[in-house]
Amino acid sequence: MKKLLILSLGALLGADACAPYYAGPPAPPPPGPVAGEVTVAVGDQPYYVHGPYYIEHGRRWVWISGHWGRRHGRRVWVHGHYALRG
Repeated sequence: MKKLLILSLGALLGADACAPYYAGPPAPPPPGPVAGEVTVAVGDQPYYVHGPYYIEHGRRWVWISGHWGRRHGRRVWVHGHYALRG
């Protein structure tokens, strides 16, 4: 009797596991650019605030773009930054 009950329960649970899953409707796409617009993403945008260069106290600071470099034997991204030139 126990064996029949266990087999029946196993068959019932196994059949339930094969039942199709119905989810709600798909989420709407995220808002994007309107037709005719162009979006440009700049990797170093938060750091690039003065343009290609700026002058402060008679010294010229120029923008050095971000690049891949090696640090401690690993390849890492070096963010762009302003550096003092001449």
